Amino acid sequence: MINIDNFYDCEKKLTDKDLNACEKRLGITIPDSLRQFYLNCNGGMVYKDIWKTTVPPYKLKVFNFIPIKYNKAFRNDPDFIMEGIAFKHWDNKKLPKELLPFARDLSNGFLCMNINTGAIYQYLRLEWDDTLNTEQNFKKNSIYLSDSLENFLNALICDEEQDKVETIEEEDIKPRTSNKFYNSQQAINTTDLNEVEKLLKIKIPVQLRQFLLQHNGGMPENNAWLDHESEFEWVAIHELIPVKYYKKFNNDKNYLMPSKAENLWGRKLLPETLLPFAIDAGGNYFCIDINNGKIYYYTLDTWSDNLSLTDNQDKSTLFLCNSFNEFISKLVCEDDINDLYGL
Repeated sequence: MINIDNFYDCEKKLTDKDLNACEKRLGITIPDSLRQFYLNCNGGMVYKDIWKTTVPPYKLKVFNFIPIKYNKAFRNDPDFIMEGIAFKHWDNKKLPKELLPFARDLSNGFLCMNINTGAIYQYLRLEWDDTLNTEQNFKKNSIYLSDSLENFLNALICDEEQDKVETIEEEDIKPRTSNKFYNSQQAINTTDLNEVEKLLKIKIPVQLRQFLLQHNGGMPENNAWLDHESEFEWVAIHELIPVKYYKKFNNDKNYLMPSKAENLWGRKLLPETLLPFAIDAGGNYFCIDINNGKIYYYTLDTWSDNLSLTDNQDKSTLFLCNSFNEFISKLVCEDDINDLYGL
């Protein structure tokens, strides 16, 4: 038996008719165990949200369960319900058609059921390798977790005591004093920055401006922001965005800070007060507020066409700290975090 008392904030209750309609739209038969689960719990959150294994990923934290039909917060936007998510990822060949996503983990992966076997997998949807073909990527990114939904759900634990221990250990993680910078592009000068300011009609905050004169793109050794208070716990820089040069892409302007800012501002995906200076592996941005110098983490994977521009921007903006220098000084090395968790 599945303990439904572990769930809260579920969406509107489903009927057999709803599930039949979902099966028809997706062209599948929902396994009985998952079907019964959705008749009791249409998405939502769980109190016991930790899955532990003796092999990678060692510890997995469930972020939320995906509703089949309704999502009040996103006004039933298809991108935030199972039908839309499955269609999109199957159609784009970014998810095997035998895997049906029913939940998300905190690493932005999916928890899926194999509709043929009923087994549960974690699918690492952001780990695509362009050197491999589709089937090889599918195999590499599908991590077996459990033989059934019931066993998976009943094995979830509340990790409060472990979290206390890890919080203490995480607080012991300090920035590496070496903090080398790798793969920076050709150095820029004040004239280059003046041109950017003129093009974007902004003033680059002084601390960021001084940093860009020393480091034009690349990757810092201390590349992860560790935050016990935020829902993300920690986020890592994939790369600093170059201002003018990018040898890898033959200086294609679309990969440079001015064009990225213009594109995001023009599409209303980013407030014009936020200037992106770094990006994570999932295509989300680290930004500086050009008016007050505060630093934000800005997510694009929560955008909904059914929400207003203001609501979308509010949902997407996570405050990190009060200045660029504070941000850089508090970054730690992602490798040290992975070592802590045995990853």
